[in-house]
Amino acid sequence: MVNNIKLLVAALCLVLSSCVSDDIIDSKPGEALAPVENLQYIVQGSAVQLTWDLPSSISSDVIQPVSVQIRVAIDGQSGGTFVLDNAPESFLYSGYDPLKTYRFTVKVLGEVDTTEPHISNLRYSLGKTIEL
Repeated sequence: MVNNIKLLVAALCLVLSSCVSDDIIDSKPGEALAPVENLQYIVQGSAVQLTWDLPSSISSDVIQPVSVQIRVAIDGQSGGTFVLDNAPESFLYSGYDPLKTYRFTVKVLGEVDTTEPHISNLRYSLGKTIEL
């Protein structure tokens, strides 16, 4: 019985000593990019053509050209994430079904040169969303 109590106390000490209290990160360091502007869509049969304008001002520390991330949700479920390189201003999504609800969220992604290993080199904008 005493051995069981000793093992239980040792296990409890081990569990409690391994807990670490990490602070919650309030925000990602670095300046966020401006969102895309003039986001529009055209339905072409079973395809959706998205177009937008990239922000007119991008911080000088962002490596050019920027990328664009597009997240697709179909009836509330993930339909995929696409990252387009070389500062694109359009995207063609095929497989559109007019009987389903689609949400397209478009974000600007940019990389910065950082030497700090614990700071992300990725900056992104708030997303602009279109639902159809």
